[in-house]
Amino acid sequence: MSLLRPEAVLSKIVTGGGDWSVRKPRYGDPAFCLMLQGSCVLEPEGLESIHLRQGDFLLFPEMPGFTLSASTDVEPTFAALDHSRHTRHGSRAAPVTMRMLGGYFRFDPANAPLLVSLLPKVLLVRRGEPGSARLSRIVELIAEESDAESVCRDVILQRLVEVLLIEAVRIHPAPPPGSGQRGLIAGLSDPVLAPALQQLHADLARGWTVEQLARAAAVSRAVFAHRFTRTMGMPPMQYLLQWRVAFAKDLLRTERLSTAQVAGRVGYQSASAFTTAFTRLTGCPPTEFARGRA
Repeated sequence: MSLLRPEAVLSKIVTGGGDWSVRKPRYGDPAFCLMLQGSCVLEPEGLESIHLRQGDFLLFPEMPGFTLSASTDVEPTFAALDHSRHTRHGSRAAPVTMRMLGGYFRFDPANAPLLVSLLPKVLLVRRGEPGSARLSRIVELIAEESDAESVCRDVILQRLVEVLLIEAVRIHPAPPPGSGQRGLIAGLSDPVLAPALQQLHADLARGWTVEQLARAAAVSRAVFAHRFTRTMGMPPMQYLLQWRVAFAKDLLRTERLSTAQVAGRVGYQSASAFTTAFTRLTGCPPTEFARGRA
């Protein structure tokens, strides 16, 4: 989560009254909401509709286009994205029947494509589920801090959003076996893959092979490779490569290290081998990436 480096947080209150339905375009960056009052129906593109009620928490690592409405019986009207502090839907003369606290932020584009692809498309925690009260408190702190002009506001907001993401992922229920769900949560919830993934993440610089990872999982090489690819959405060595490059990007941006030093930190015996792998995956050599980030 620290590699995502969330920033530029904006929180807002969204209310609705009477019969209303709005259609919003794709946002792309992450978004979350906490239902404060009433209920509404959210219909995200490509996903099942979600009936939100008071106390529910919802997070999209990549916000799609969506329809938000008091009822699916109402024909939606298009509404552009806005960054005001308060958005009202429906008749202003009607009493408020829905109120939510929404939030938007951005991930560092350097590693967002990899890490977002490993997260569920939507994380939903219902009121009363374990951890829901903690999430509510964090969201409320984010709202308070984003409205303030305090010292170190941006740093505090970044840390709060990191905690929010970690809590949401940690609380999100593990997919049941055979559900077909993919991603890091599914992998870390898999009793076969979890030991191998934990060891790989703990020692990224080790000269891992599929055979070694299979031994950590206590299954054959063929069984491990098939199960890993099916669950994670990519073969084991591709996953290792992408994870190494993600850490290398972070090192190149945050520390004054030579290409050879970065190569050694992420498991490459030579700077040339690392440069080849990094360039193939990112489209530019490490030195060029470091200059661009600076």
